[in-house]
Amino acid sequence: MLKGIVLIVLAAACWGLGGVAGQYLFQCHQVDAVWLVMVRQIVAGILFLLYTAIAMRHNIFTIMKERLLSLLCFSFVGILGAQLGFYYTISLCNAATATVLQYSAPIWVMVYMSYKHRSWPEGRELVGIVGALVGVFLIATHGSLTSLALSPAAITIGLLSAVSYAFYSIQPVELLKHYPATAIIGWGQLLSGLALLAARNPFAPAGSWNLPACLAMAYLIAGATIASYALYLAG
Repeated sequence: MLKGIVLIVLAAACWGLGGVAGQYLFQCHQVDAVWLVMVRQIVAGILFLLYTAIAMRHNIFTIMKERLLSLLCFSFVGILGAQLGFYYTISLCNAATATVLQYSAPIWVMVYMSYKHRSWPEGRELVGIVGALVGVFLIATHGSLTSLALSPAAITIGLLSAVSYAFYSIQPVELLKHYPATAIIGWGQLLSGLALLAARNPFAPAGSWNLPACLAMAYLIAGATIASYALYLAG
């Protein structure tokens, strides 16, 4: 139990630091959010699939043959919406605000579960929903009823990323009963990254690149993606 809690906390820390690394690249090196997410998703997806095929000896193409539509929904609505929305929100404001907005996702999960079971949230759940909504309101307005502290674009994209994150948490439940999590995540990352090739050239990065920038990008792939997912699954 304690080991699981520690691993989950470490996974959250790795993910949170990824937001900081992204903000550093956006603010100090003018890196493009779409390009960053594209490269991050493609590289991480390939590594996850290689691990699944080599270390786990699992046929990574089985899920593509049997559950392609479900996998595509998970990839584009869940992973792409959550990841691109999160990092694009960071580029519009900052990592802390983007994290708060995206982690309003439990609100949408509870709303969905209430609708599914045709029941109202219980007392503690309702308090949690109200508290999260108040937090989002304070982040967006700093308590003012007449003005916004964030741009409408940052608020909208941040909240849409939360909806995608909620979908990401709920949708793959059935897939996880039949396929390894690493195969699902790997294909989800790879397909969502490949979709962005229509918008960006991966070999023409925007911004200025030096050693610190490269190290931040490497952390986004190795730490904020691979390590965070591995720790979360182990927990």
